[in-house]
Amino acid sequence: MMEKDRADEHEELSEEQRISMLEKSVTANKVVLLILALTLIVAISVTLTTMIISSMGEDSSLVEQEAFIKVQQELTALKEQVAAQQNLIDSTEEAYEDLKGLLNNSSAPTFQRILLQQEKSYQEYIKSMKSGMYDLAHMVPGSRTWLELYTEQMNKAISMSQQRERELKRLQTGEVLMEPDF
Repeated sequence: MMEKDRADEHEELSEEQRISMLEKSVTANKVVLLILALTLIVAISVTLTTMIISSMGEDSSLVEQEAFIKVQQELTALKEQVAAQQNLIDSTEEAYEDLKGLLNNSSAPTFQRILLQQEKSYQEYIKSMKSGMYDLAHMVPGSRTWLELYTEQMNKAISMSQQRERELKRLQTGEVLMEPDF
């Protein structure tokens, strides 16, 4: 029965009406397909964008973490090197102080001080002798010639002693010594 109703409906419609109905259904189908296609394109686009952003975010954070770890390792290595250098400097300073103490207590500076004192004593002794000879020459008649002869020798001995004293003082200060003029 239904088949007859349909057949009757198709017979009752004109050719133009059927084409018009067919065009309407095709247009409706096109609109539905177009909406479905646009929805599908938007969904695929959103999905791809989300996947790309999430993969980039993971990669960049992973790269940043690796770079951070590498910088931390380099910083740790540099800190260790600085600590080692500081320990070396500290031990060098301690060794320097020890050597300085040994040098100050060694026999070389002590000998230098003794020699300086000895040169001063020689100079005082020669000056005293020179003064005594002068007084003696004035007491003894005709002794002025030997006073002049010995005065010249004593002046030479004093100047040599003063030269040695200057060289010893230079040694104490660390200056370069010049050849003596003896």
